Amino acid sequence: MKTRHAARLACLFLPAFLPAFLAACGGGGDSATVDAKPVITSASAGTAVKYSQTLLVTVLGSQLDQGITLSSAGCRNFVRSTTAPNVSSATRAYYTCTVSATGAQVVNILSSSDNSALGSAPFTVEVPQVTLTLSNGAGVEGDIVITLEPARTPVTVDNFLAYVNTGWYDGVIFHRHSPNFVLQGGGYAASVSTAAVPEHKATNAPIALEVGRGLSNLKLTVAMARTGAPDSATSEFFINLSDANTFLDTSGGGYAVFGSVTGGAEVVTAMTAAACTPFPALLPAGDCLPVPNLVITAAVQTR
Repeated sequence: MKTRHAARLACLFLPAFLPAFLAACGGGGDSATVDAKPVITSASAGTAVKYSQTLLVTVLGSQLDQGITLSSAGCRNFVRSTTAPNVSSATRAYYTCTVSATGAQVVNILSSSDNSALGSAPFTVEVPQVTLTLSNGAGVEGDIVITLEPARTPVTVDNFLAYVNTGWYDGVIFHRHSPNFVLQGGGYAASVSTAAVPEHKATNAPIALEVGRGLSNLKLTVAMARTGAPDSATSEFFINLSDANTFLDTSGGGYAVFGSVTGGAEVVTAMTAAACTPFPALLPAGDCLPVPNLVITAAVQTR
């Protein structure tokens, strides 16, 4: 009994940082909690993923509150969701990010403690498209599909989609028809007449000019309008009406092509045939304002 009592006293005075000895004394502590590491049983990324929009990643497993890190070459700014309906827990974690590349992509899931790989979630992003619905109430009706080029002009495409996805272009007109040259729009809300120079809609900040990226101002390509300053494009864009517009690739520093009309070419043709009125207070000589206005009734990222 005296020996057993002495052993118990010895255990009481052992340093707490000696877990092996503590275990021998019947008090090893919760080593499972100390050494807890996340375990991933499955992970998935959303379907119908769209470039520039939010992707939801769902991770299932255990100890997911112990620290996991997500990364991807095709998605940026990962944030763990803590708000309904996607409330993260130890067994189910939700992350959002902004899609930033097209093609086959993957989300990598790592342990925050040692960067070891825990799992992954593949996803695929199609090349983005925007559909503009046009109407002038006088015979021009239909959709124009613009396929964008984010791999070559990411700043310009992201800028255009920022306007599209906030509904900024809804109700805005094509205010300039320059025959056999361009149709330009994206700056003025309907309705506009030659009675007074319209007020331009407030825009986001200007963007950097992206030229020399292998894209040229050919017929039915879409490019950004700007002032004489290279880095001044905001919301206005134009549809090229001629293959002779390639001089715009370099003129005054160049005009950035960021997409092309891949559907609704007949609508573009109808737009060029619509009634048009000279407006020298706003437009260069030889150009005209379509009246009735060619209105973008809706601009939607459809892919």
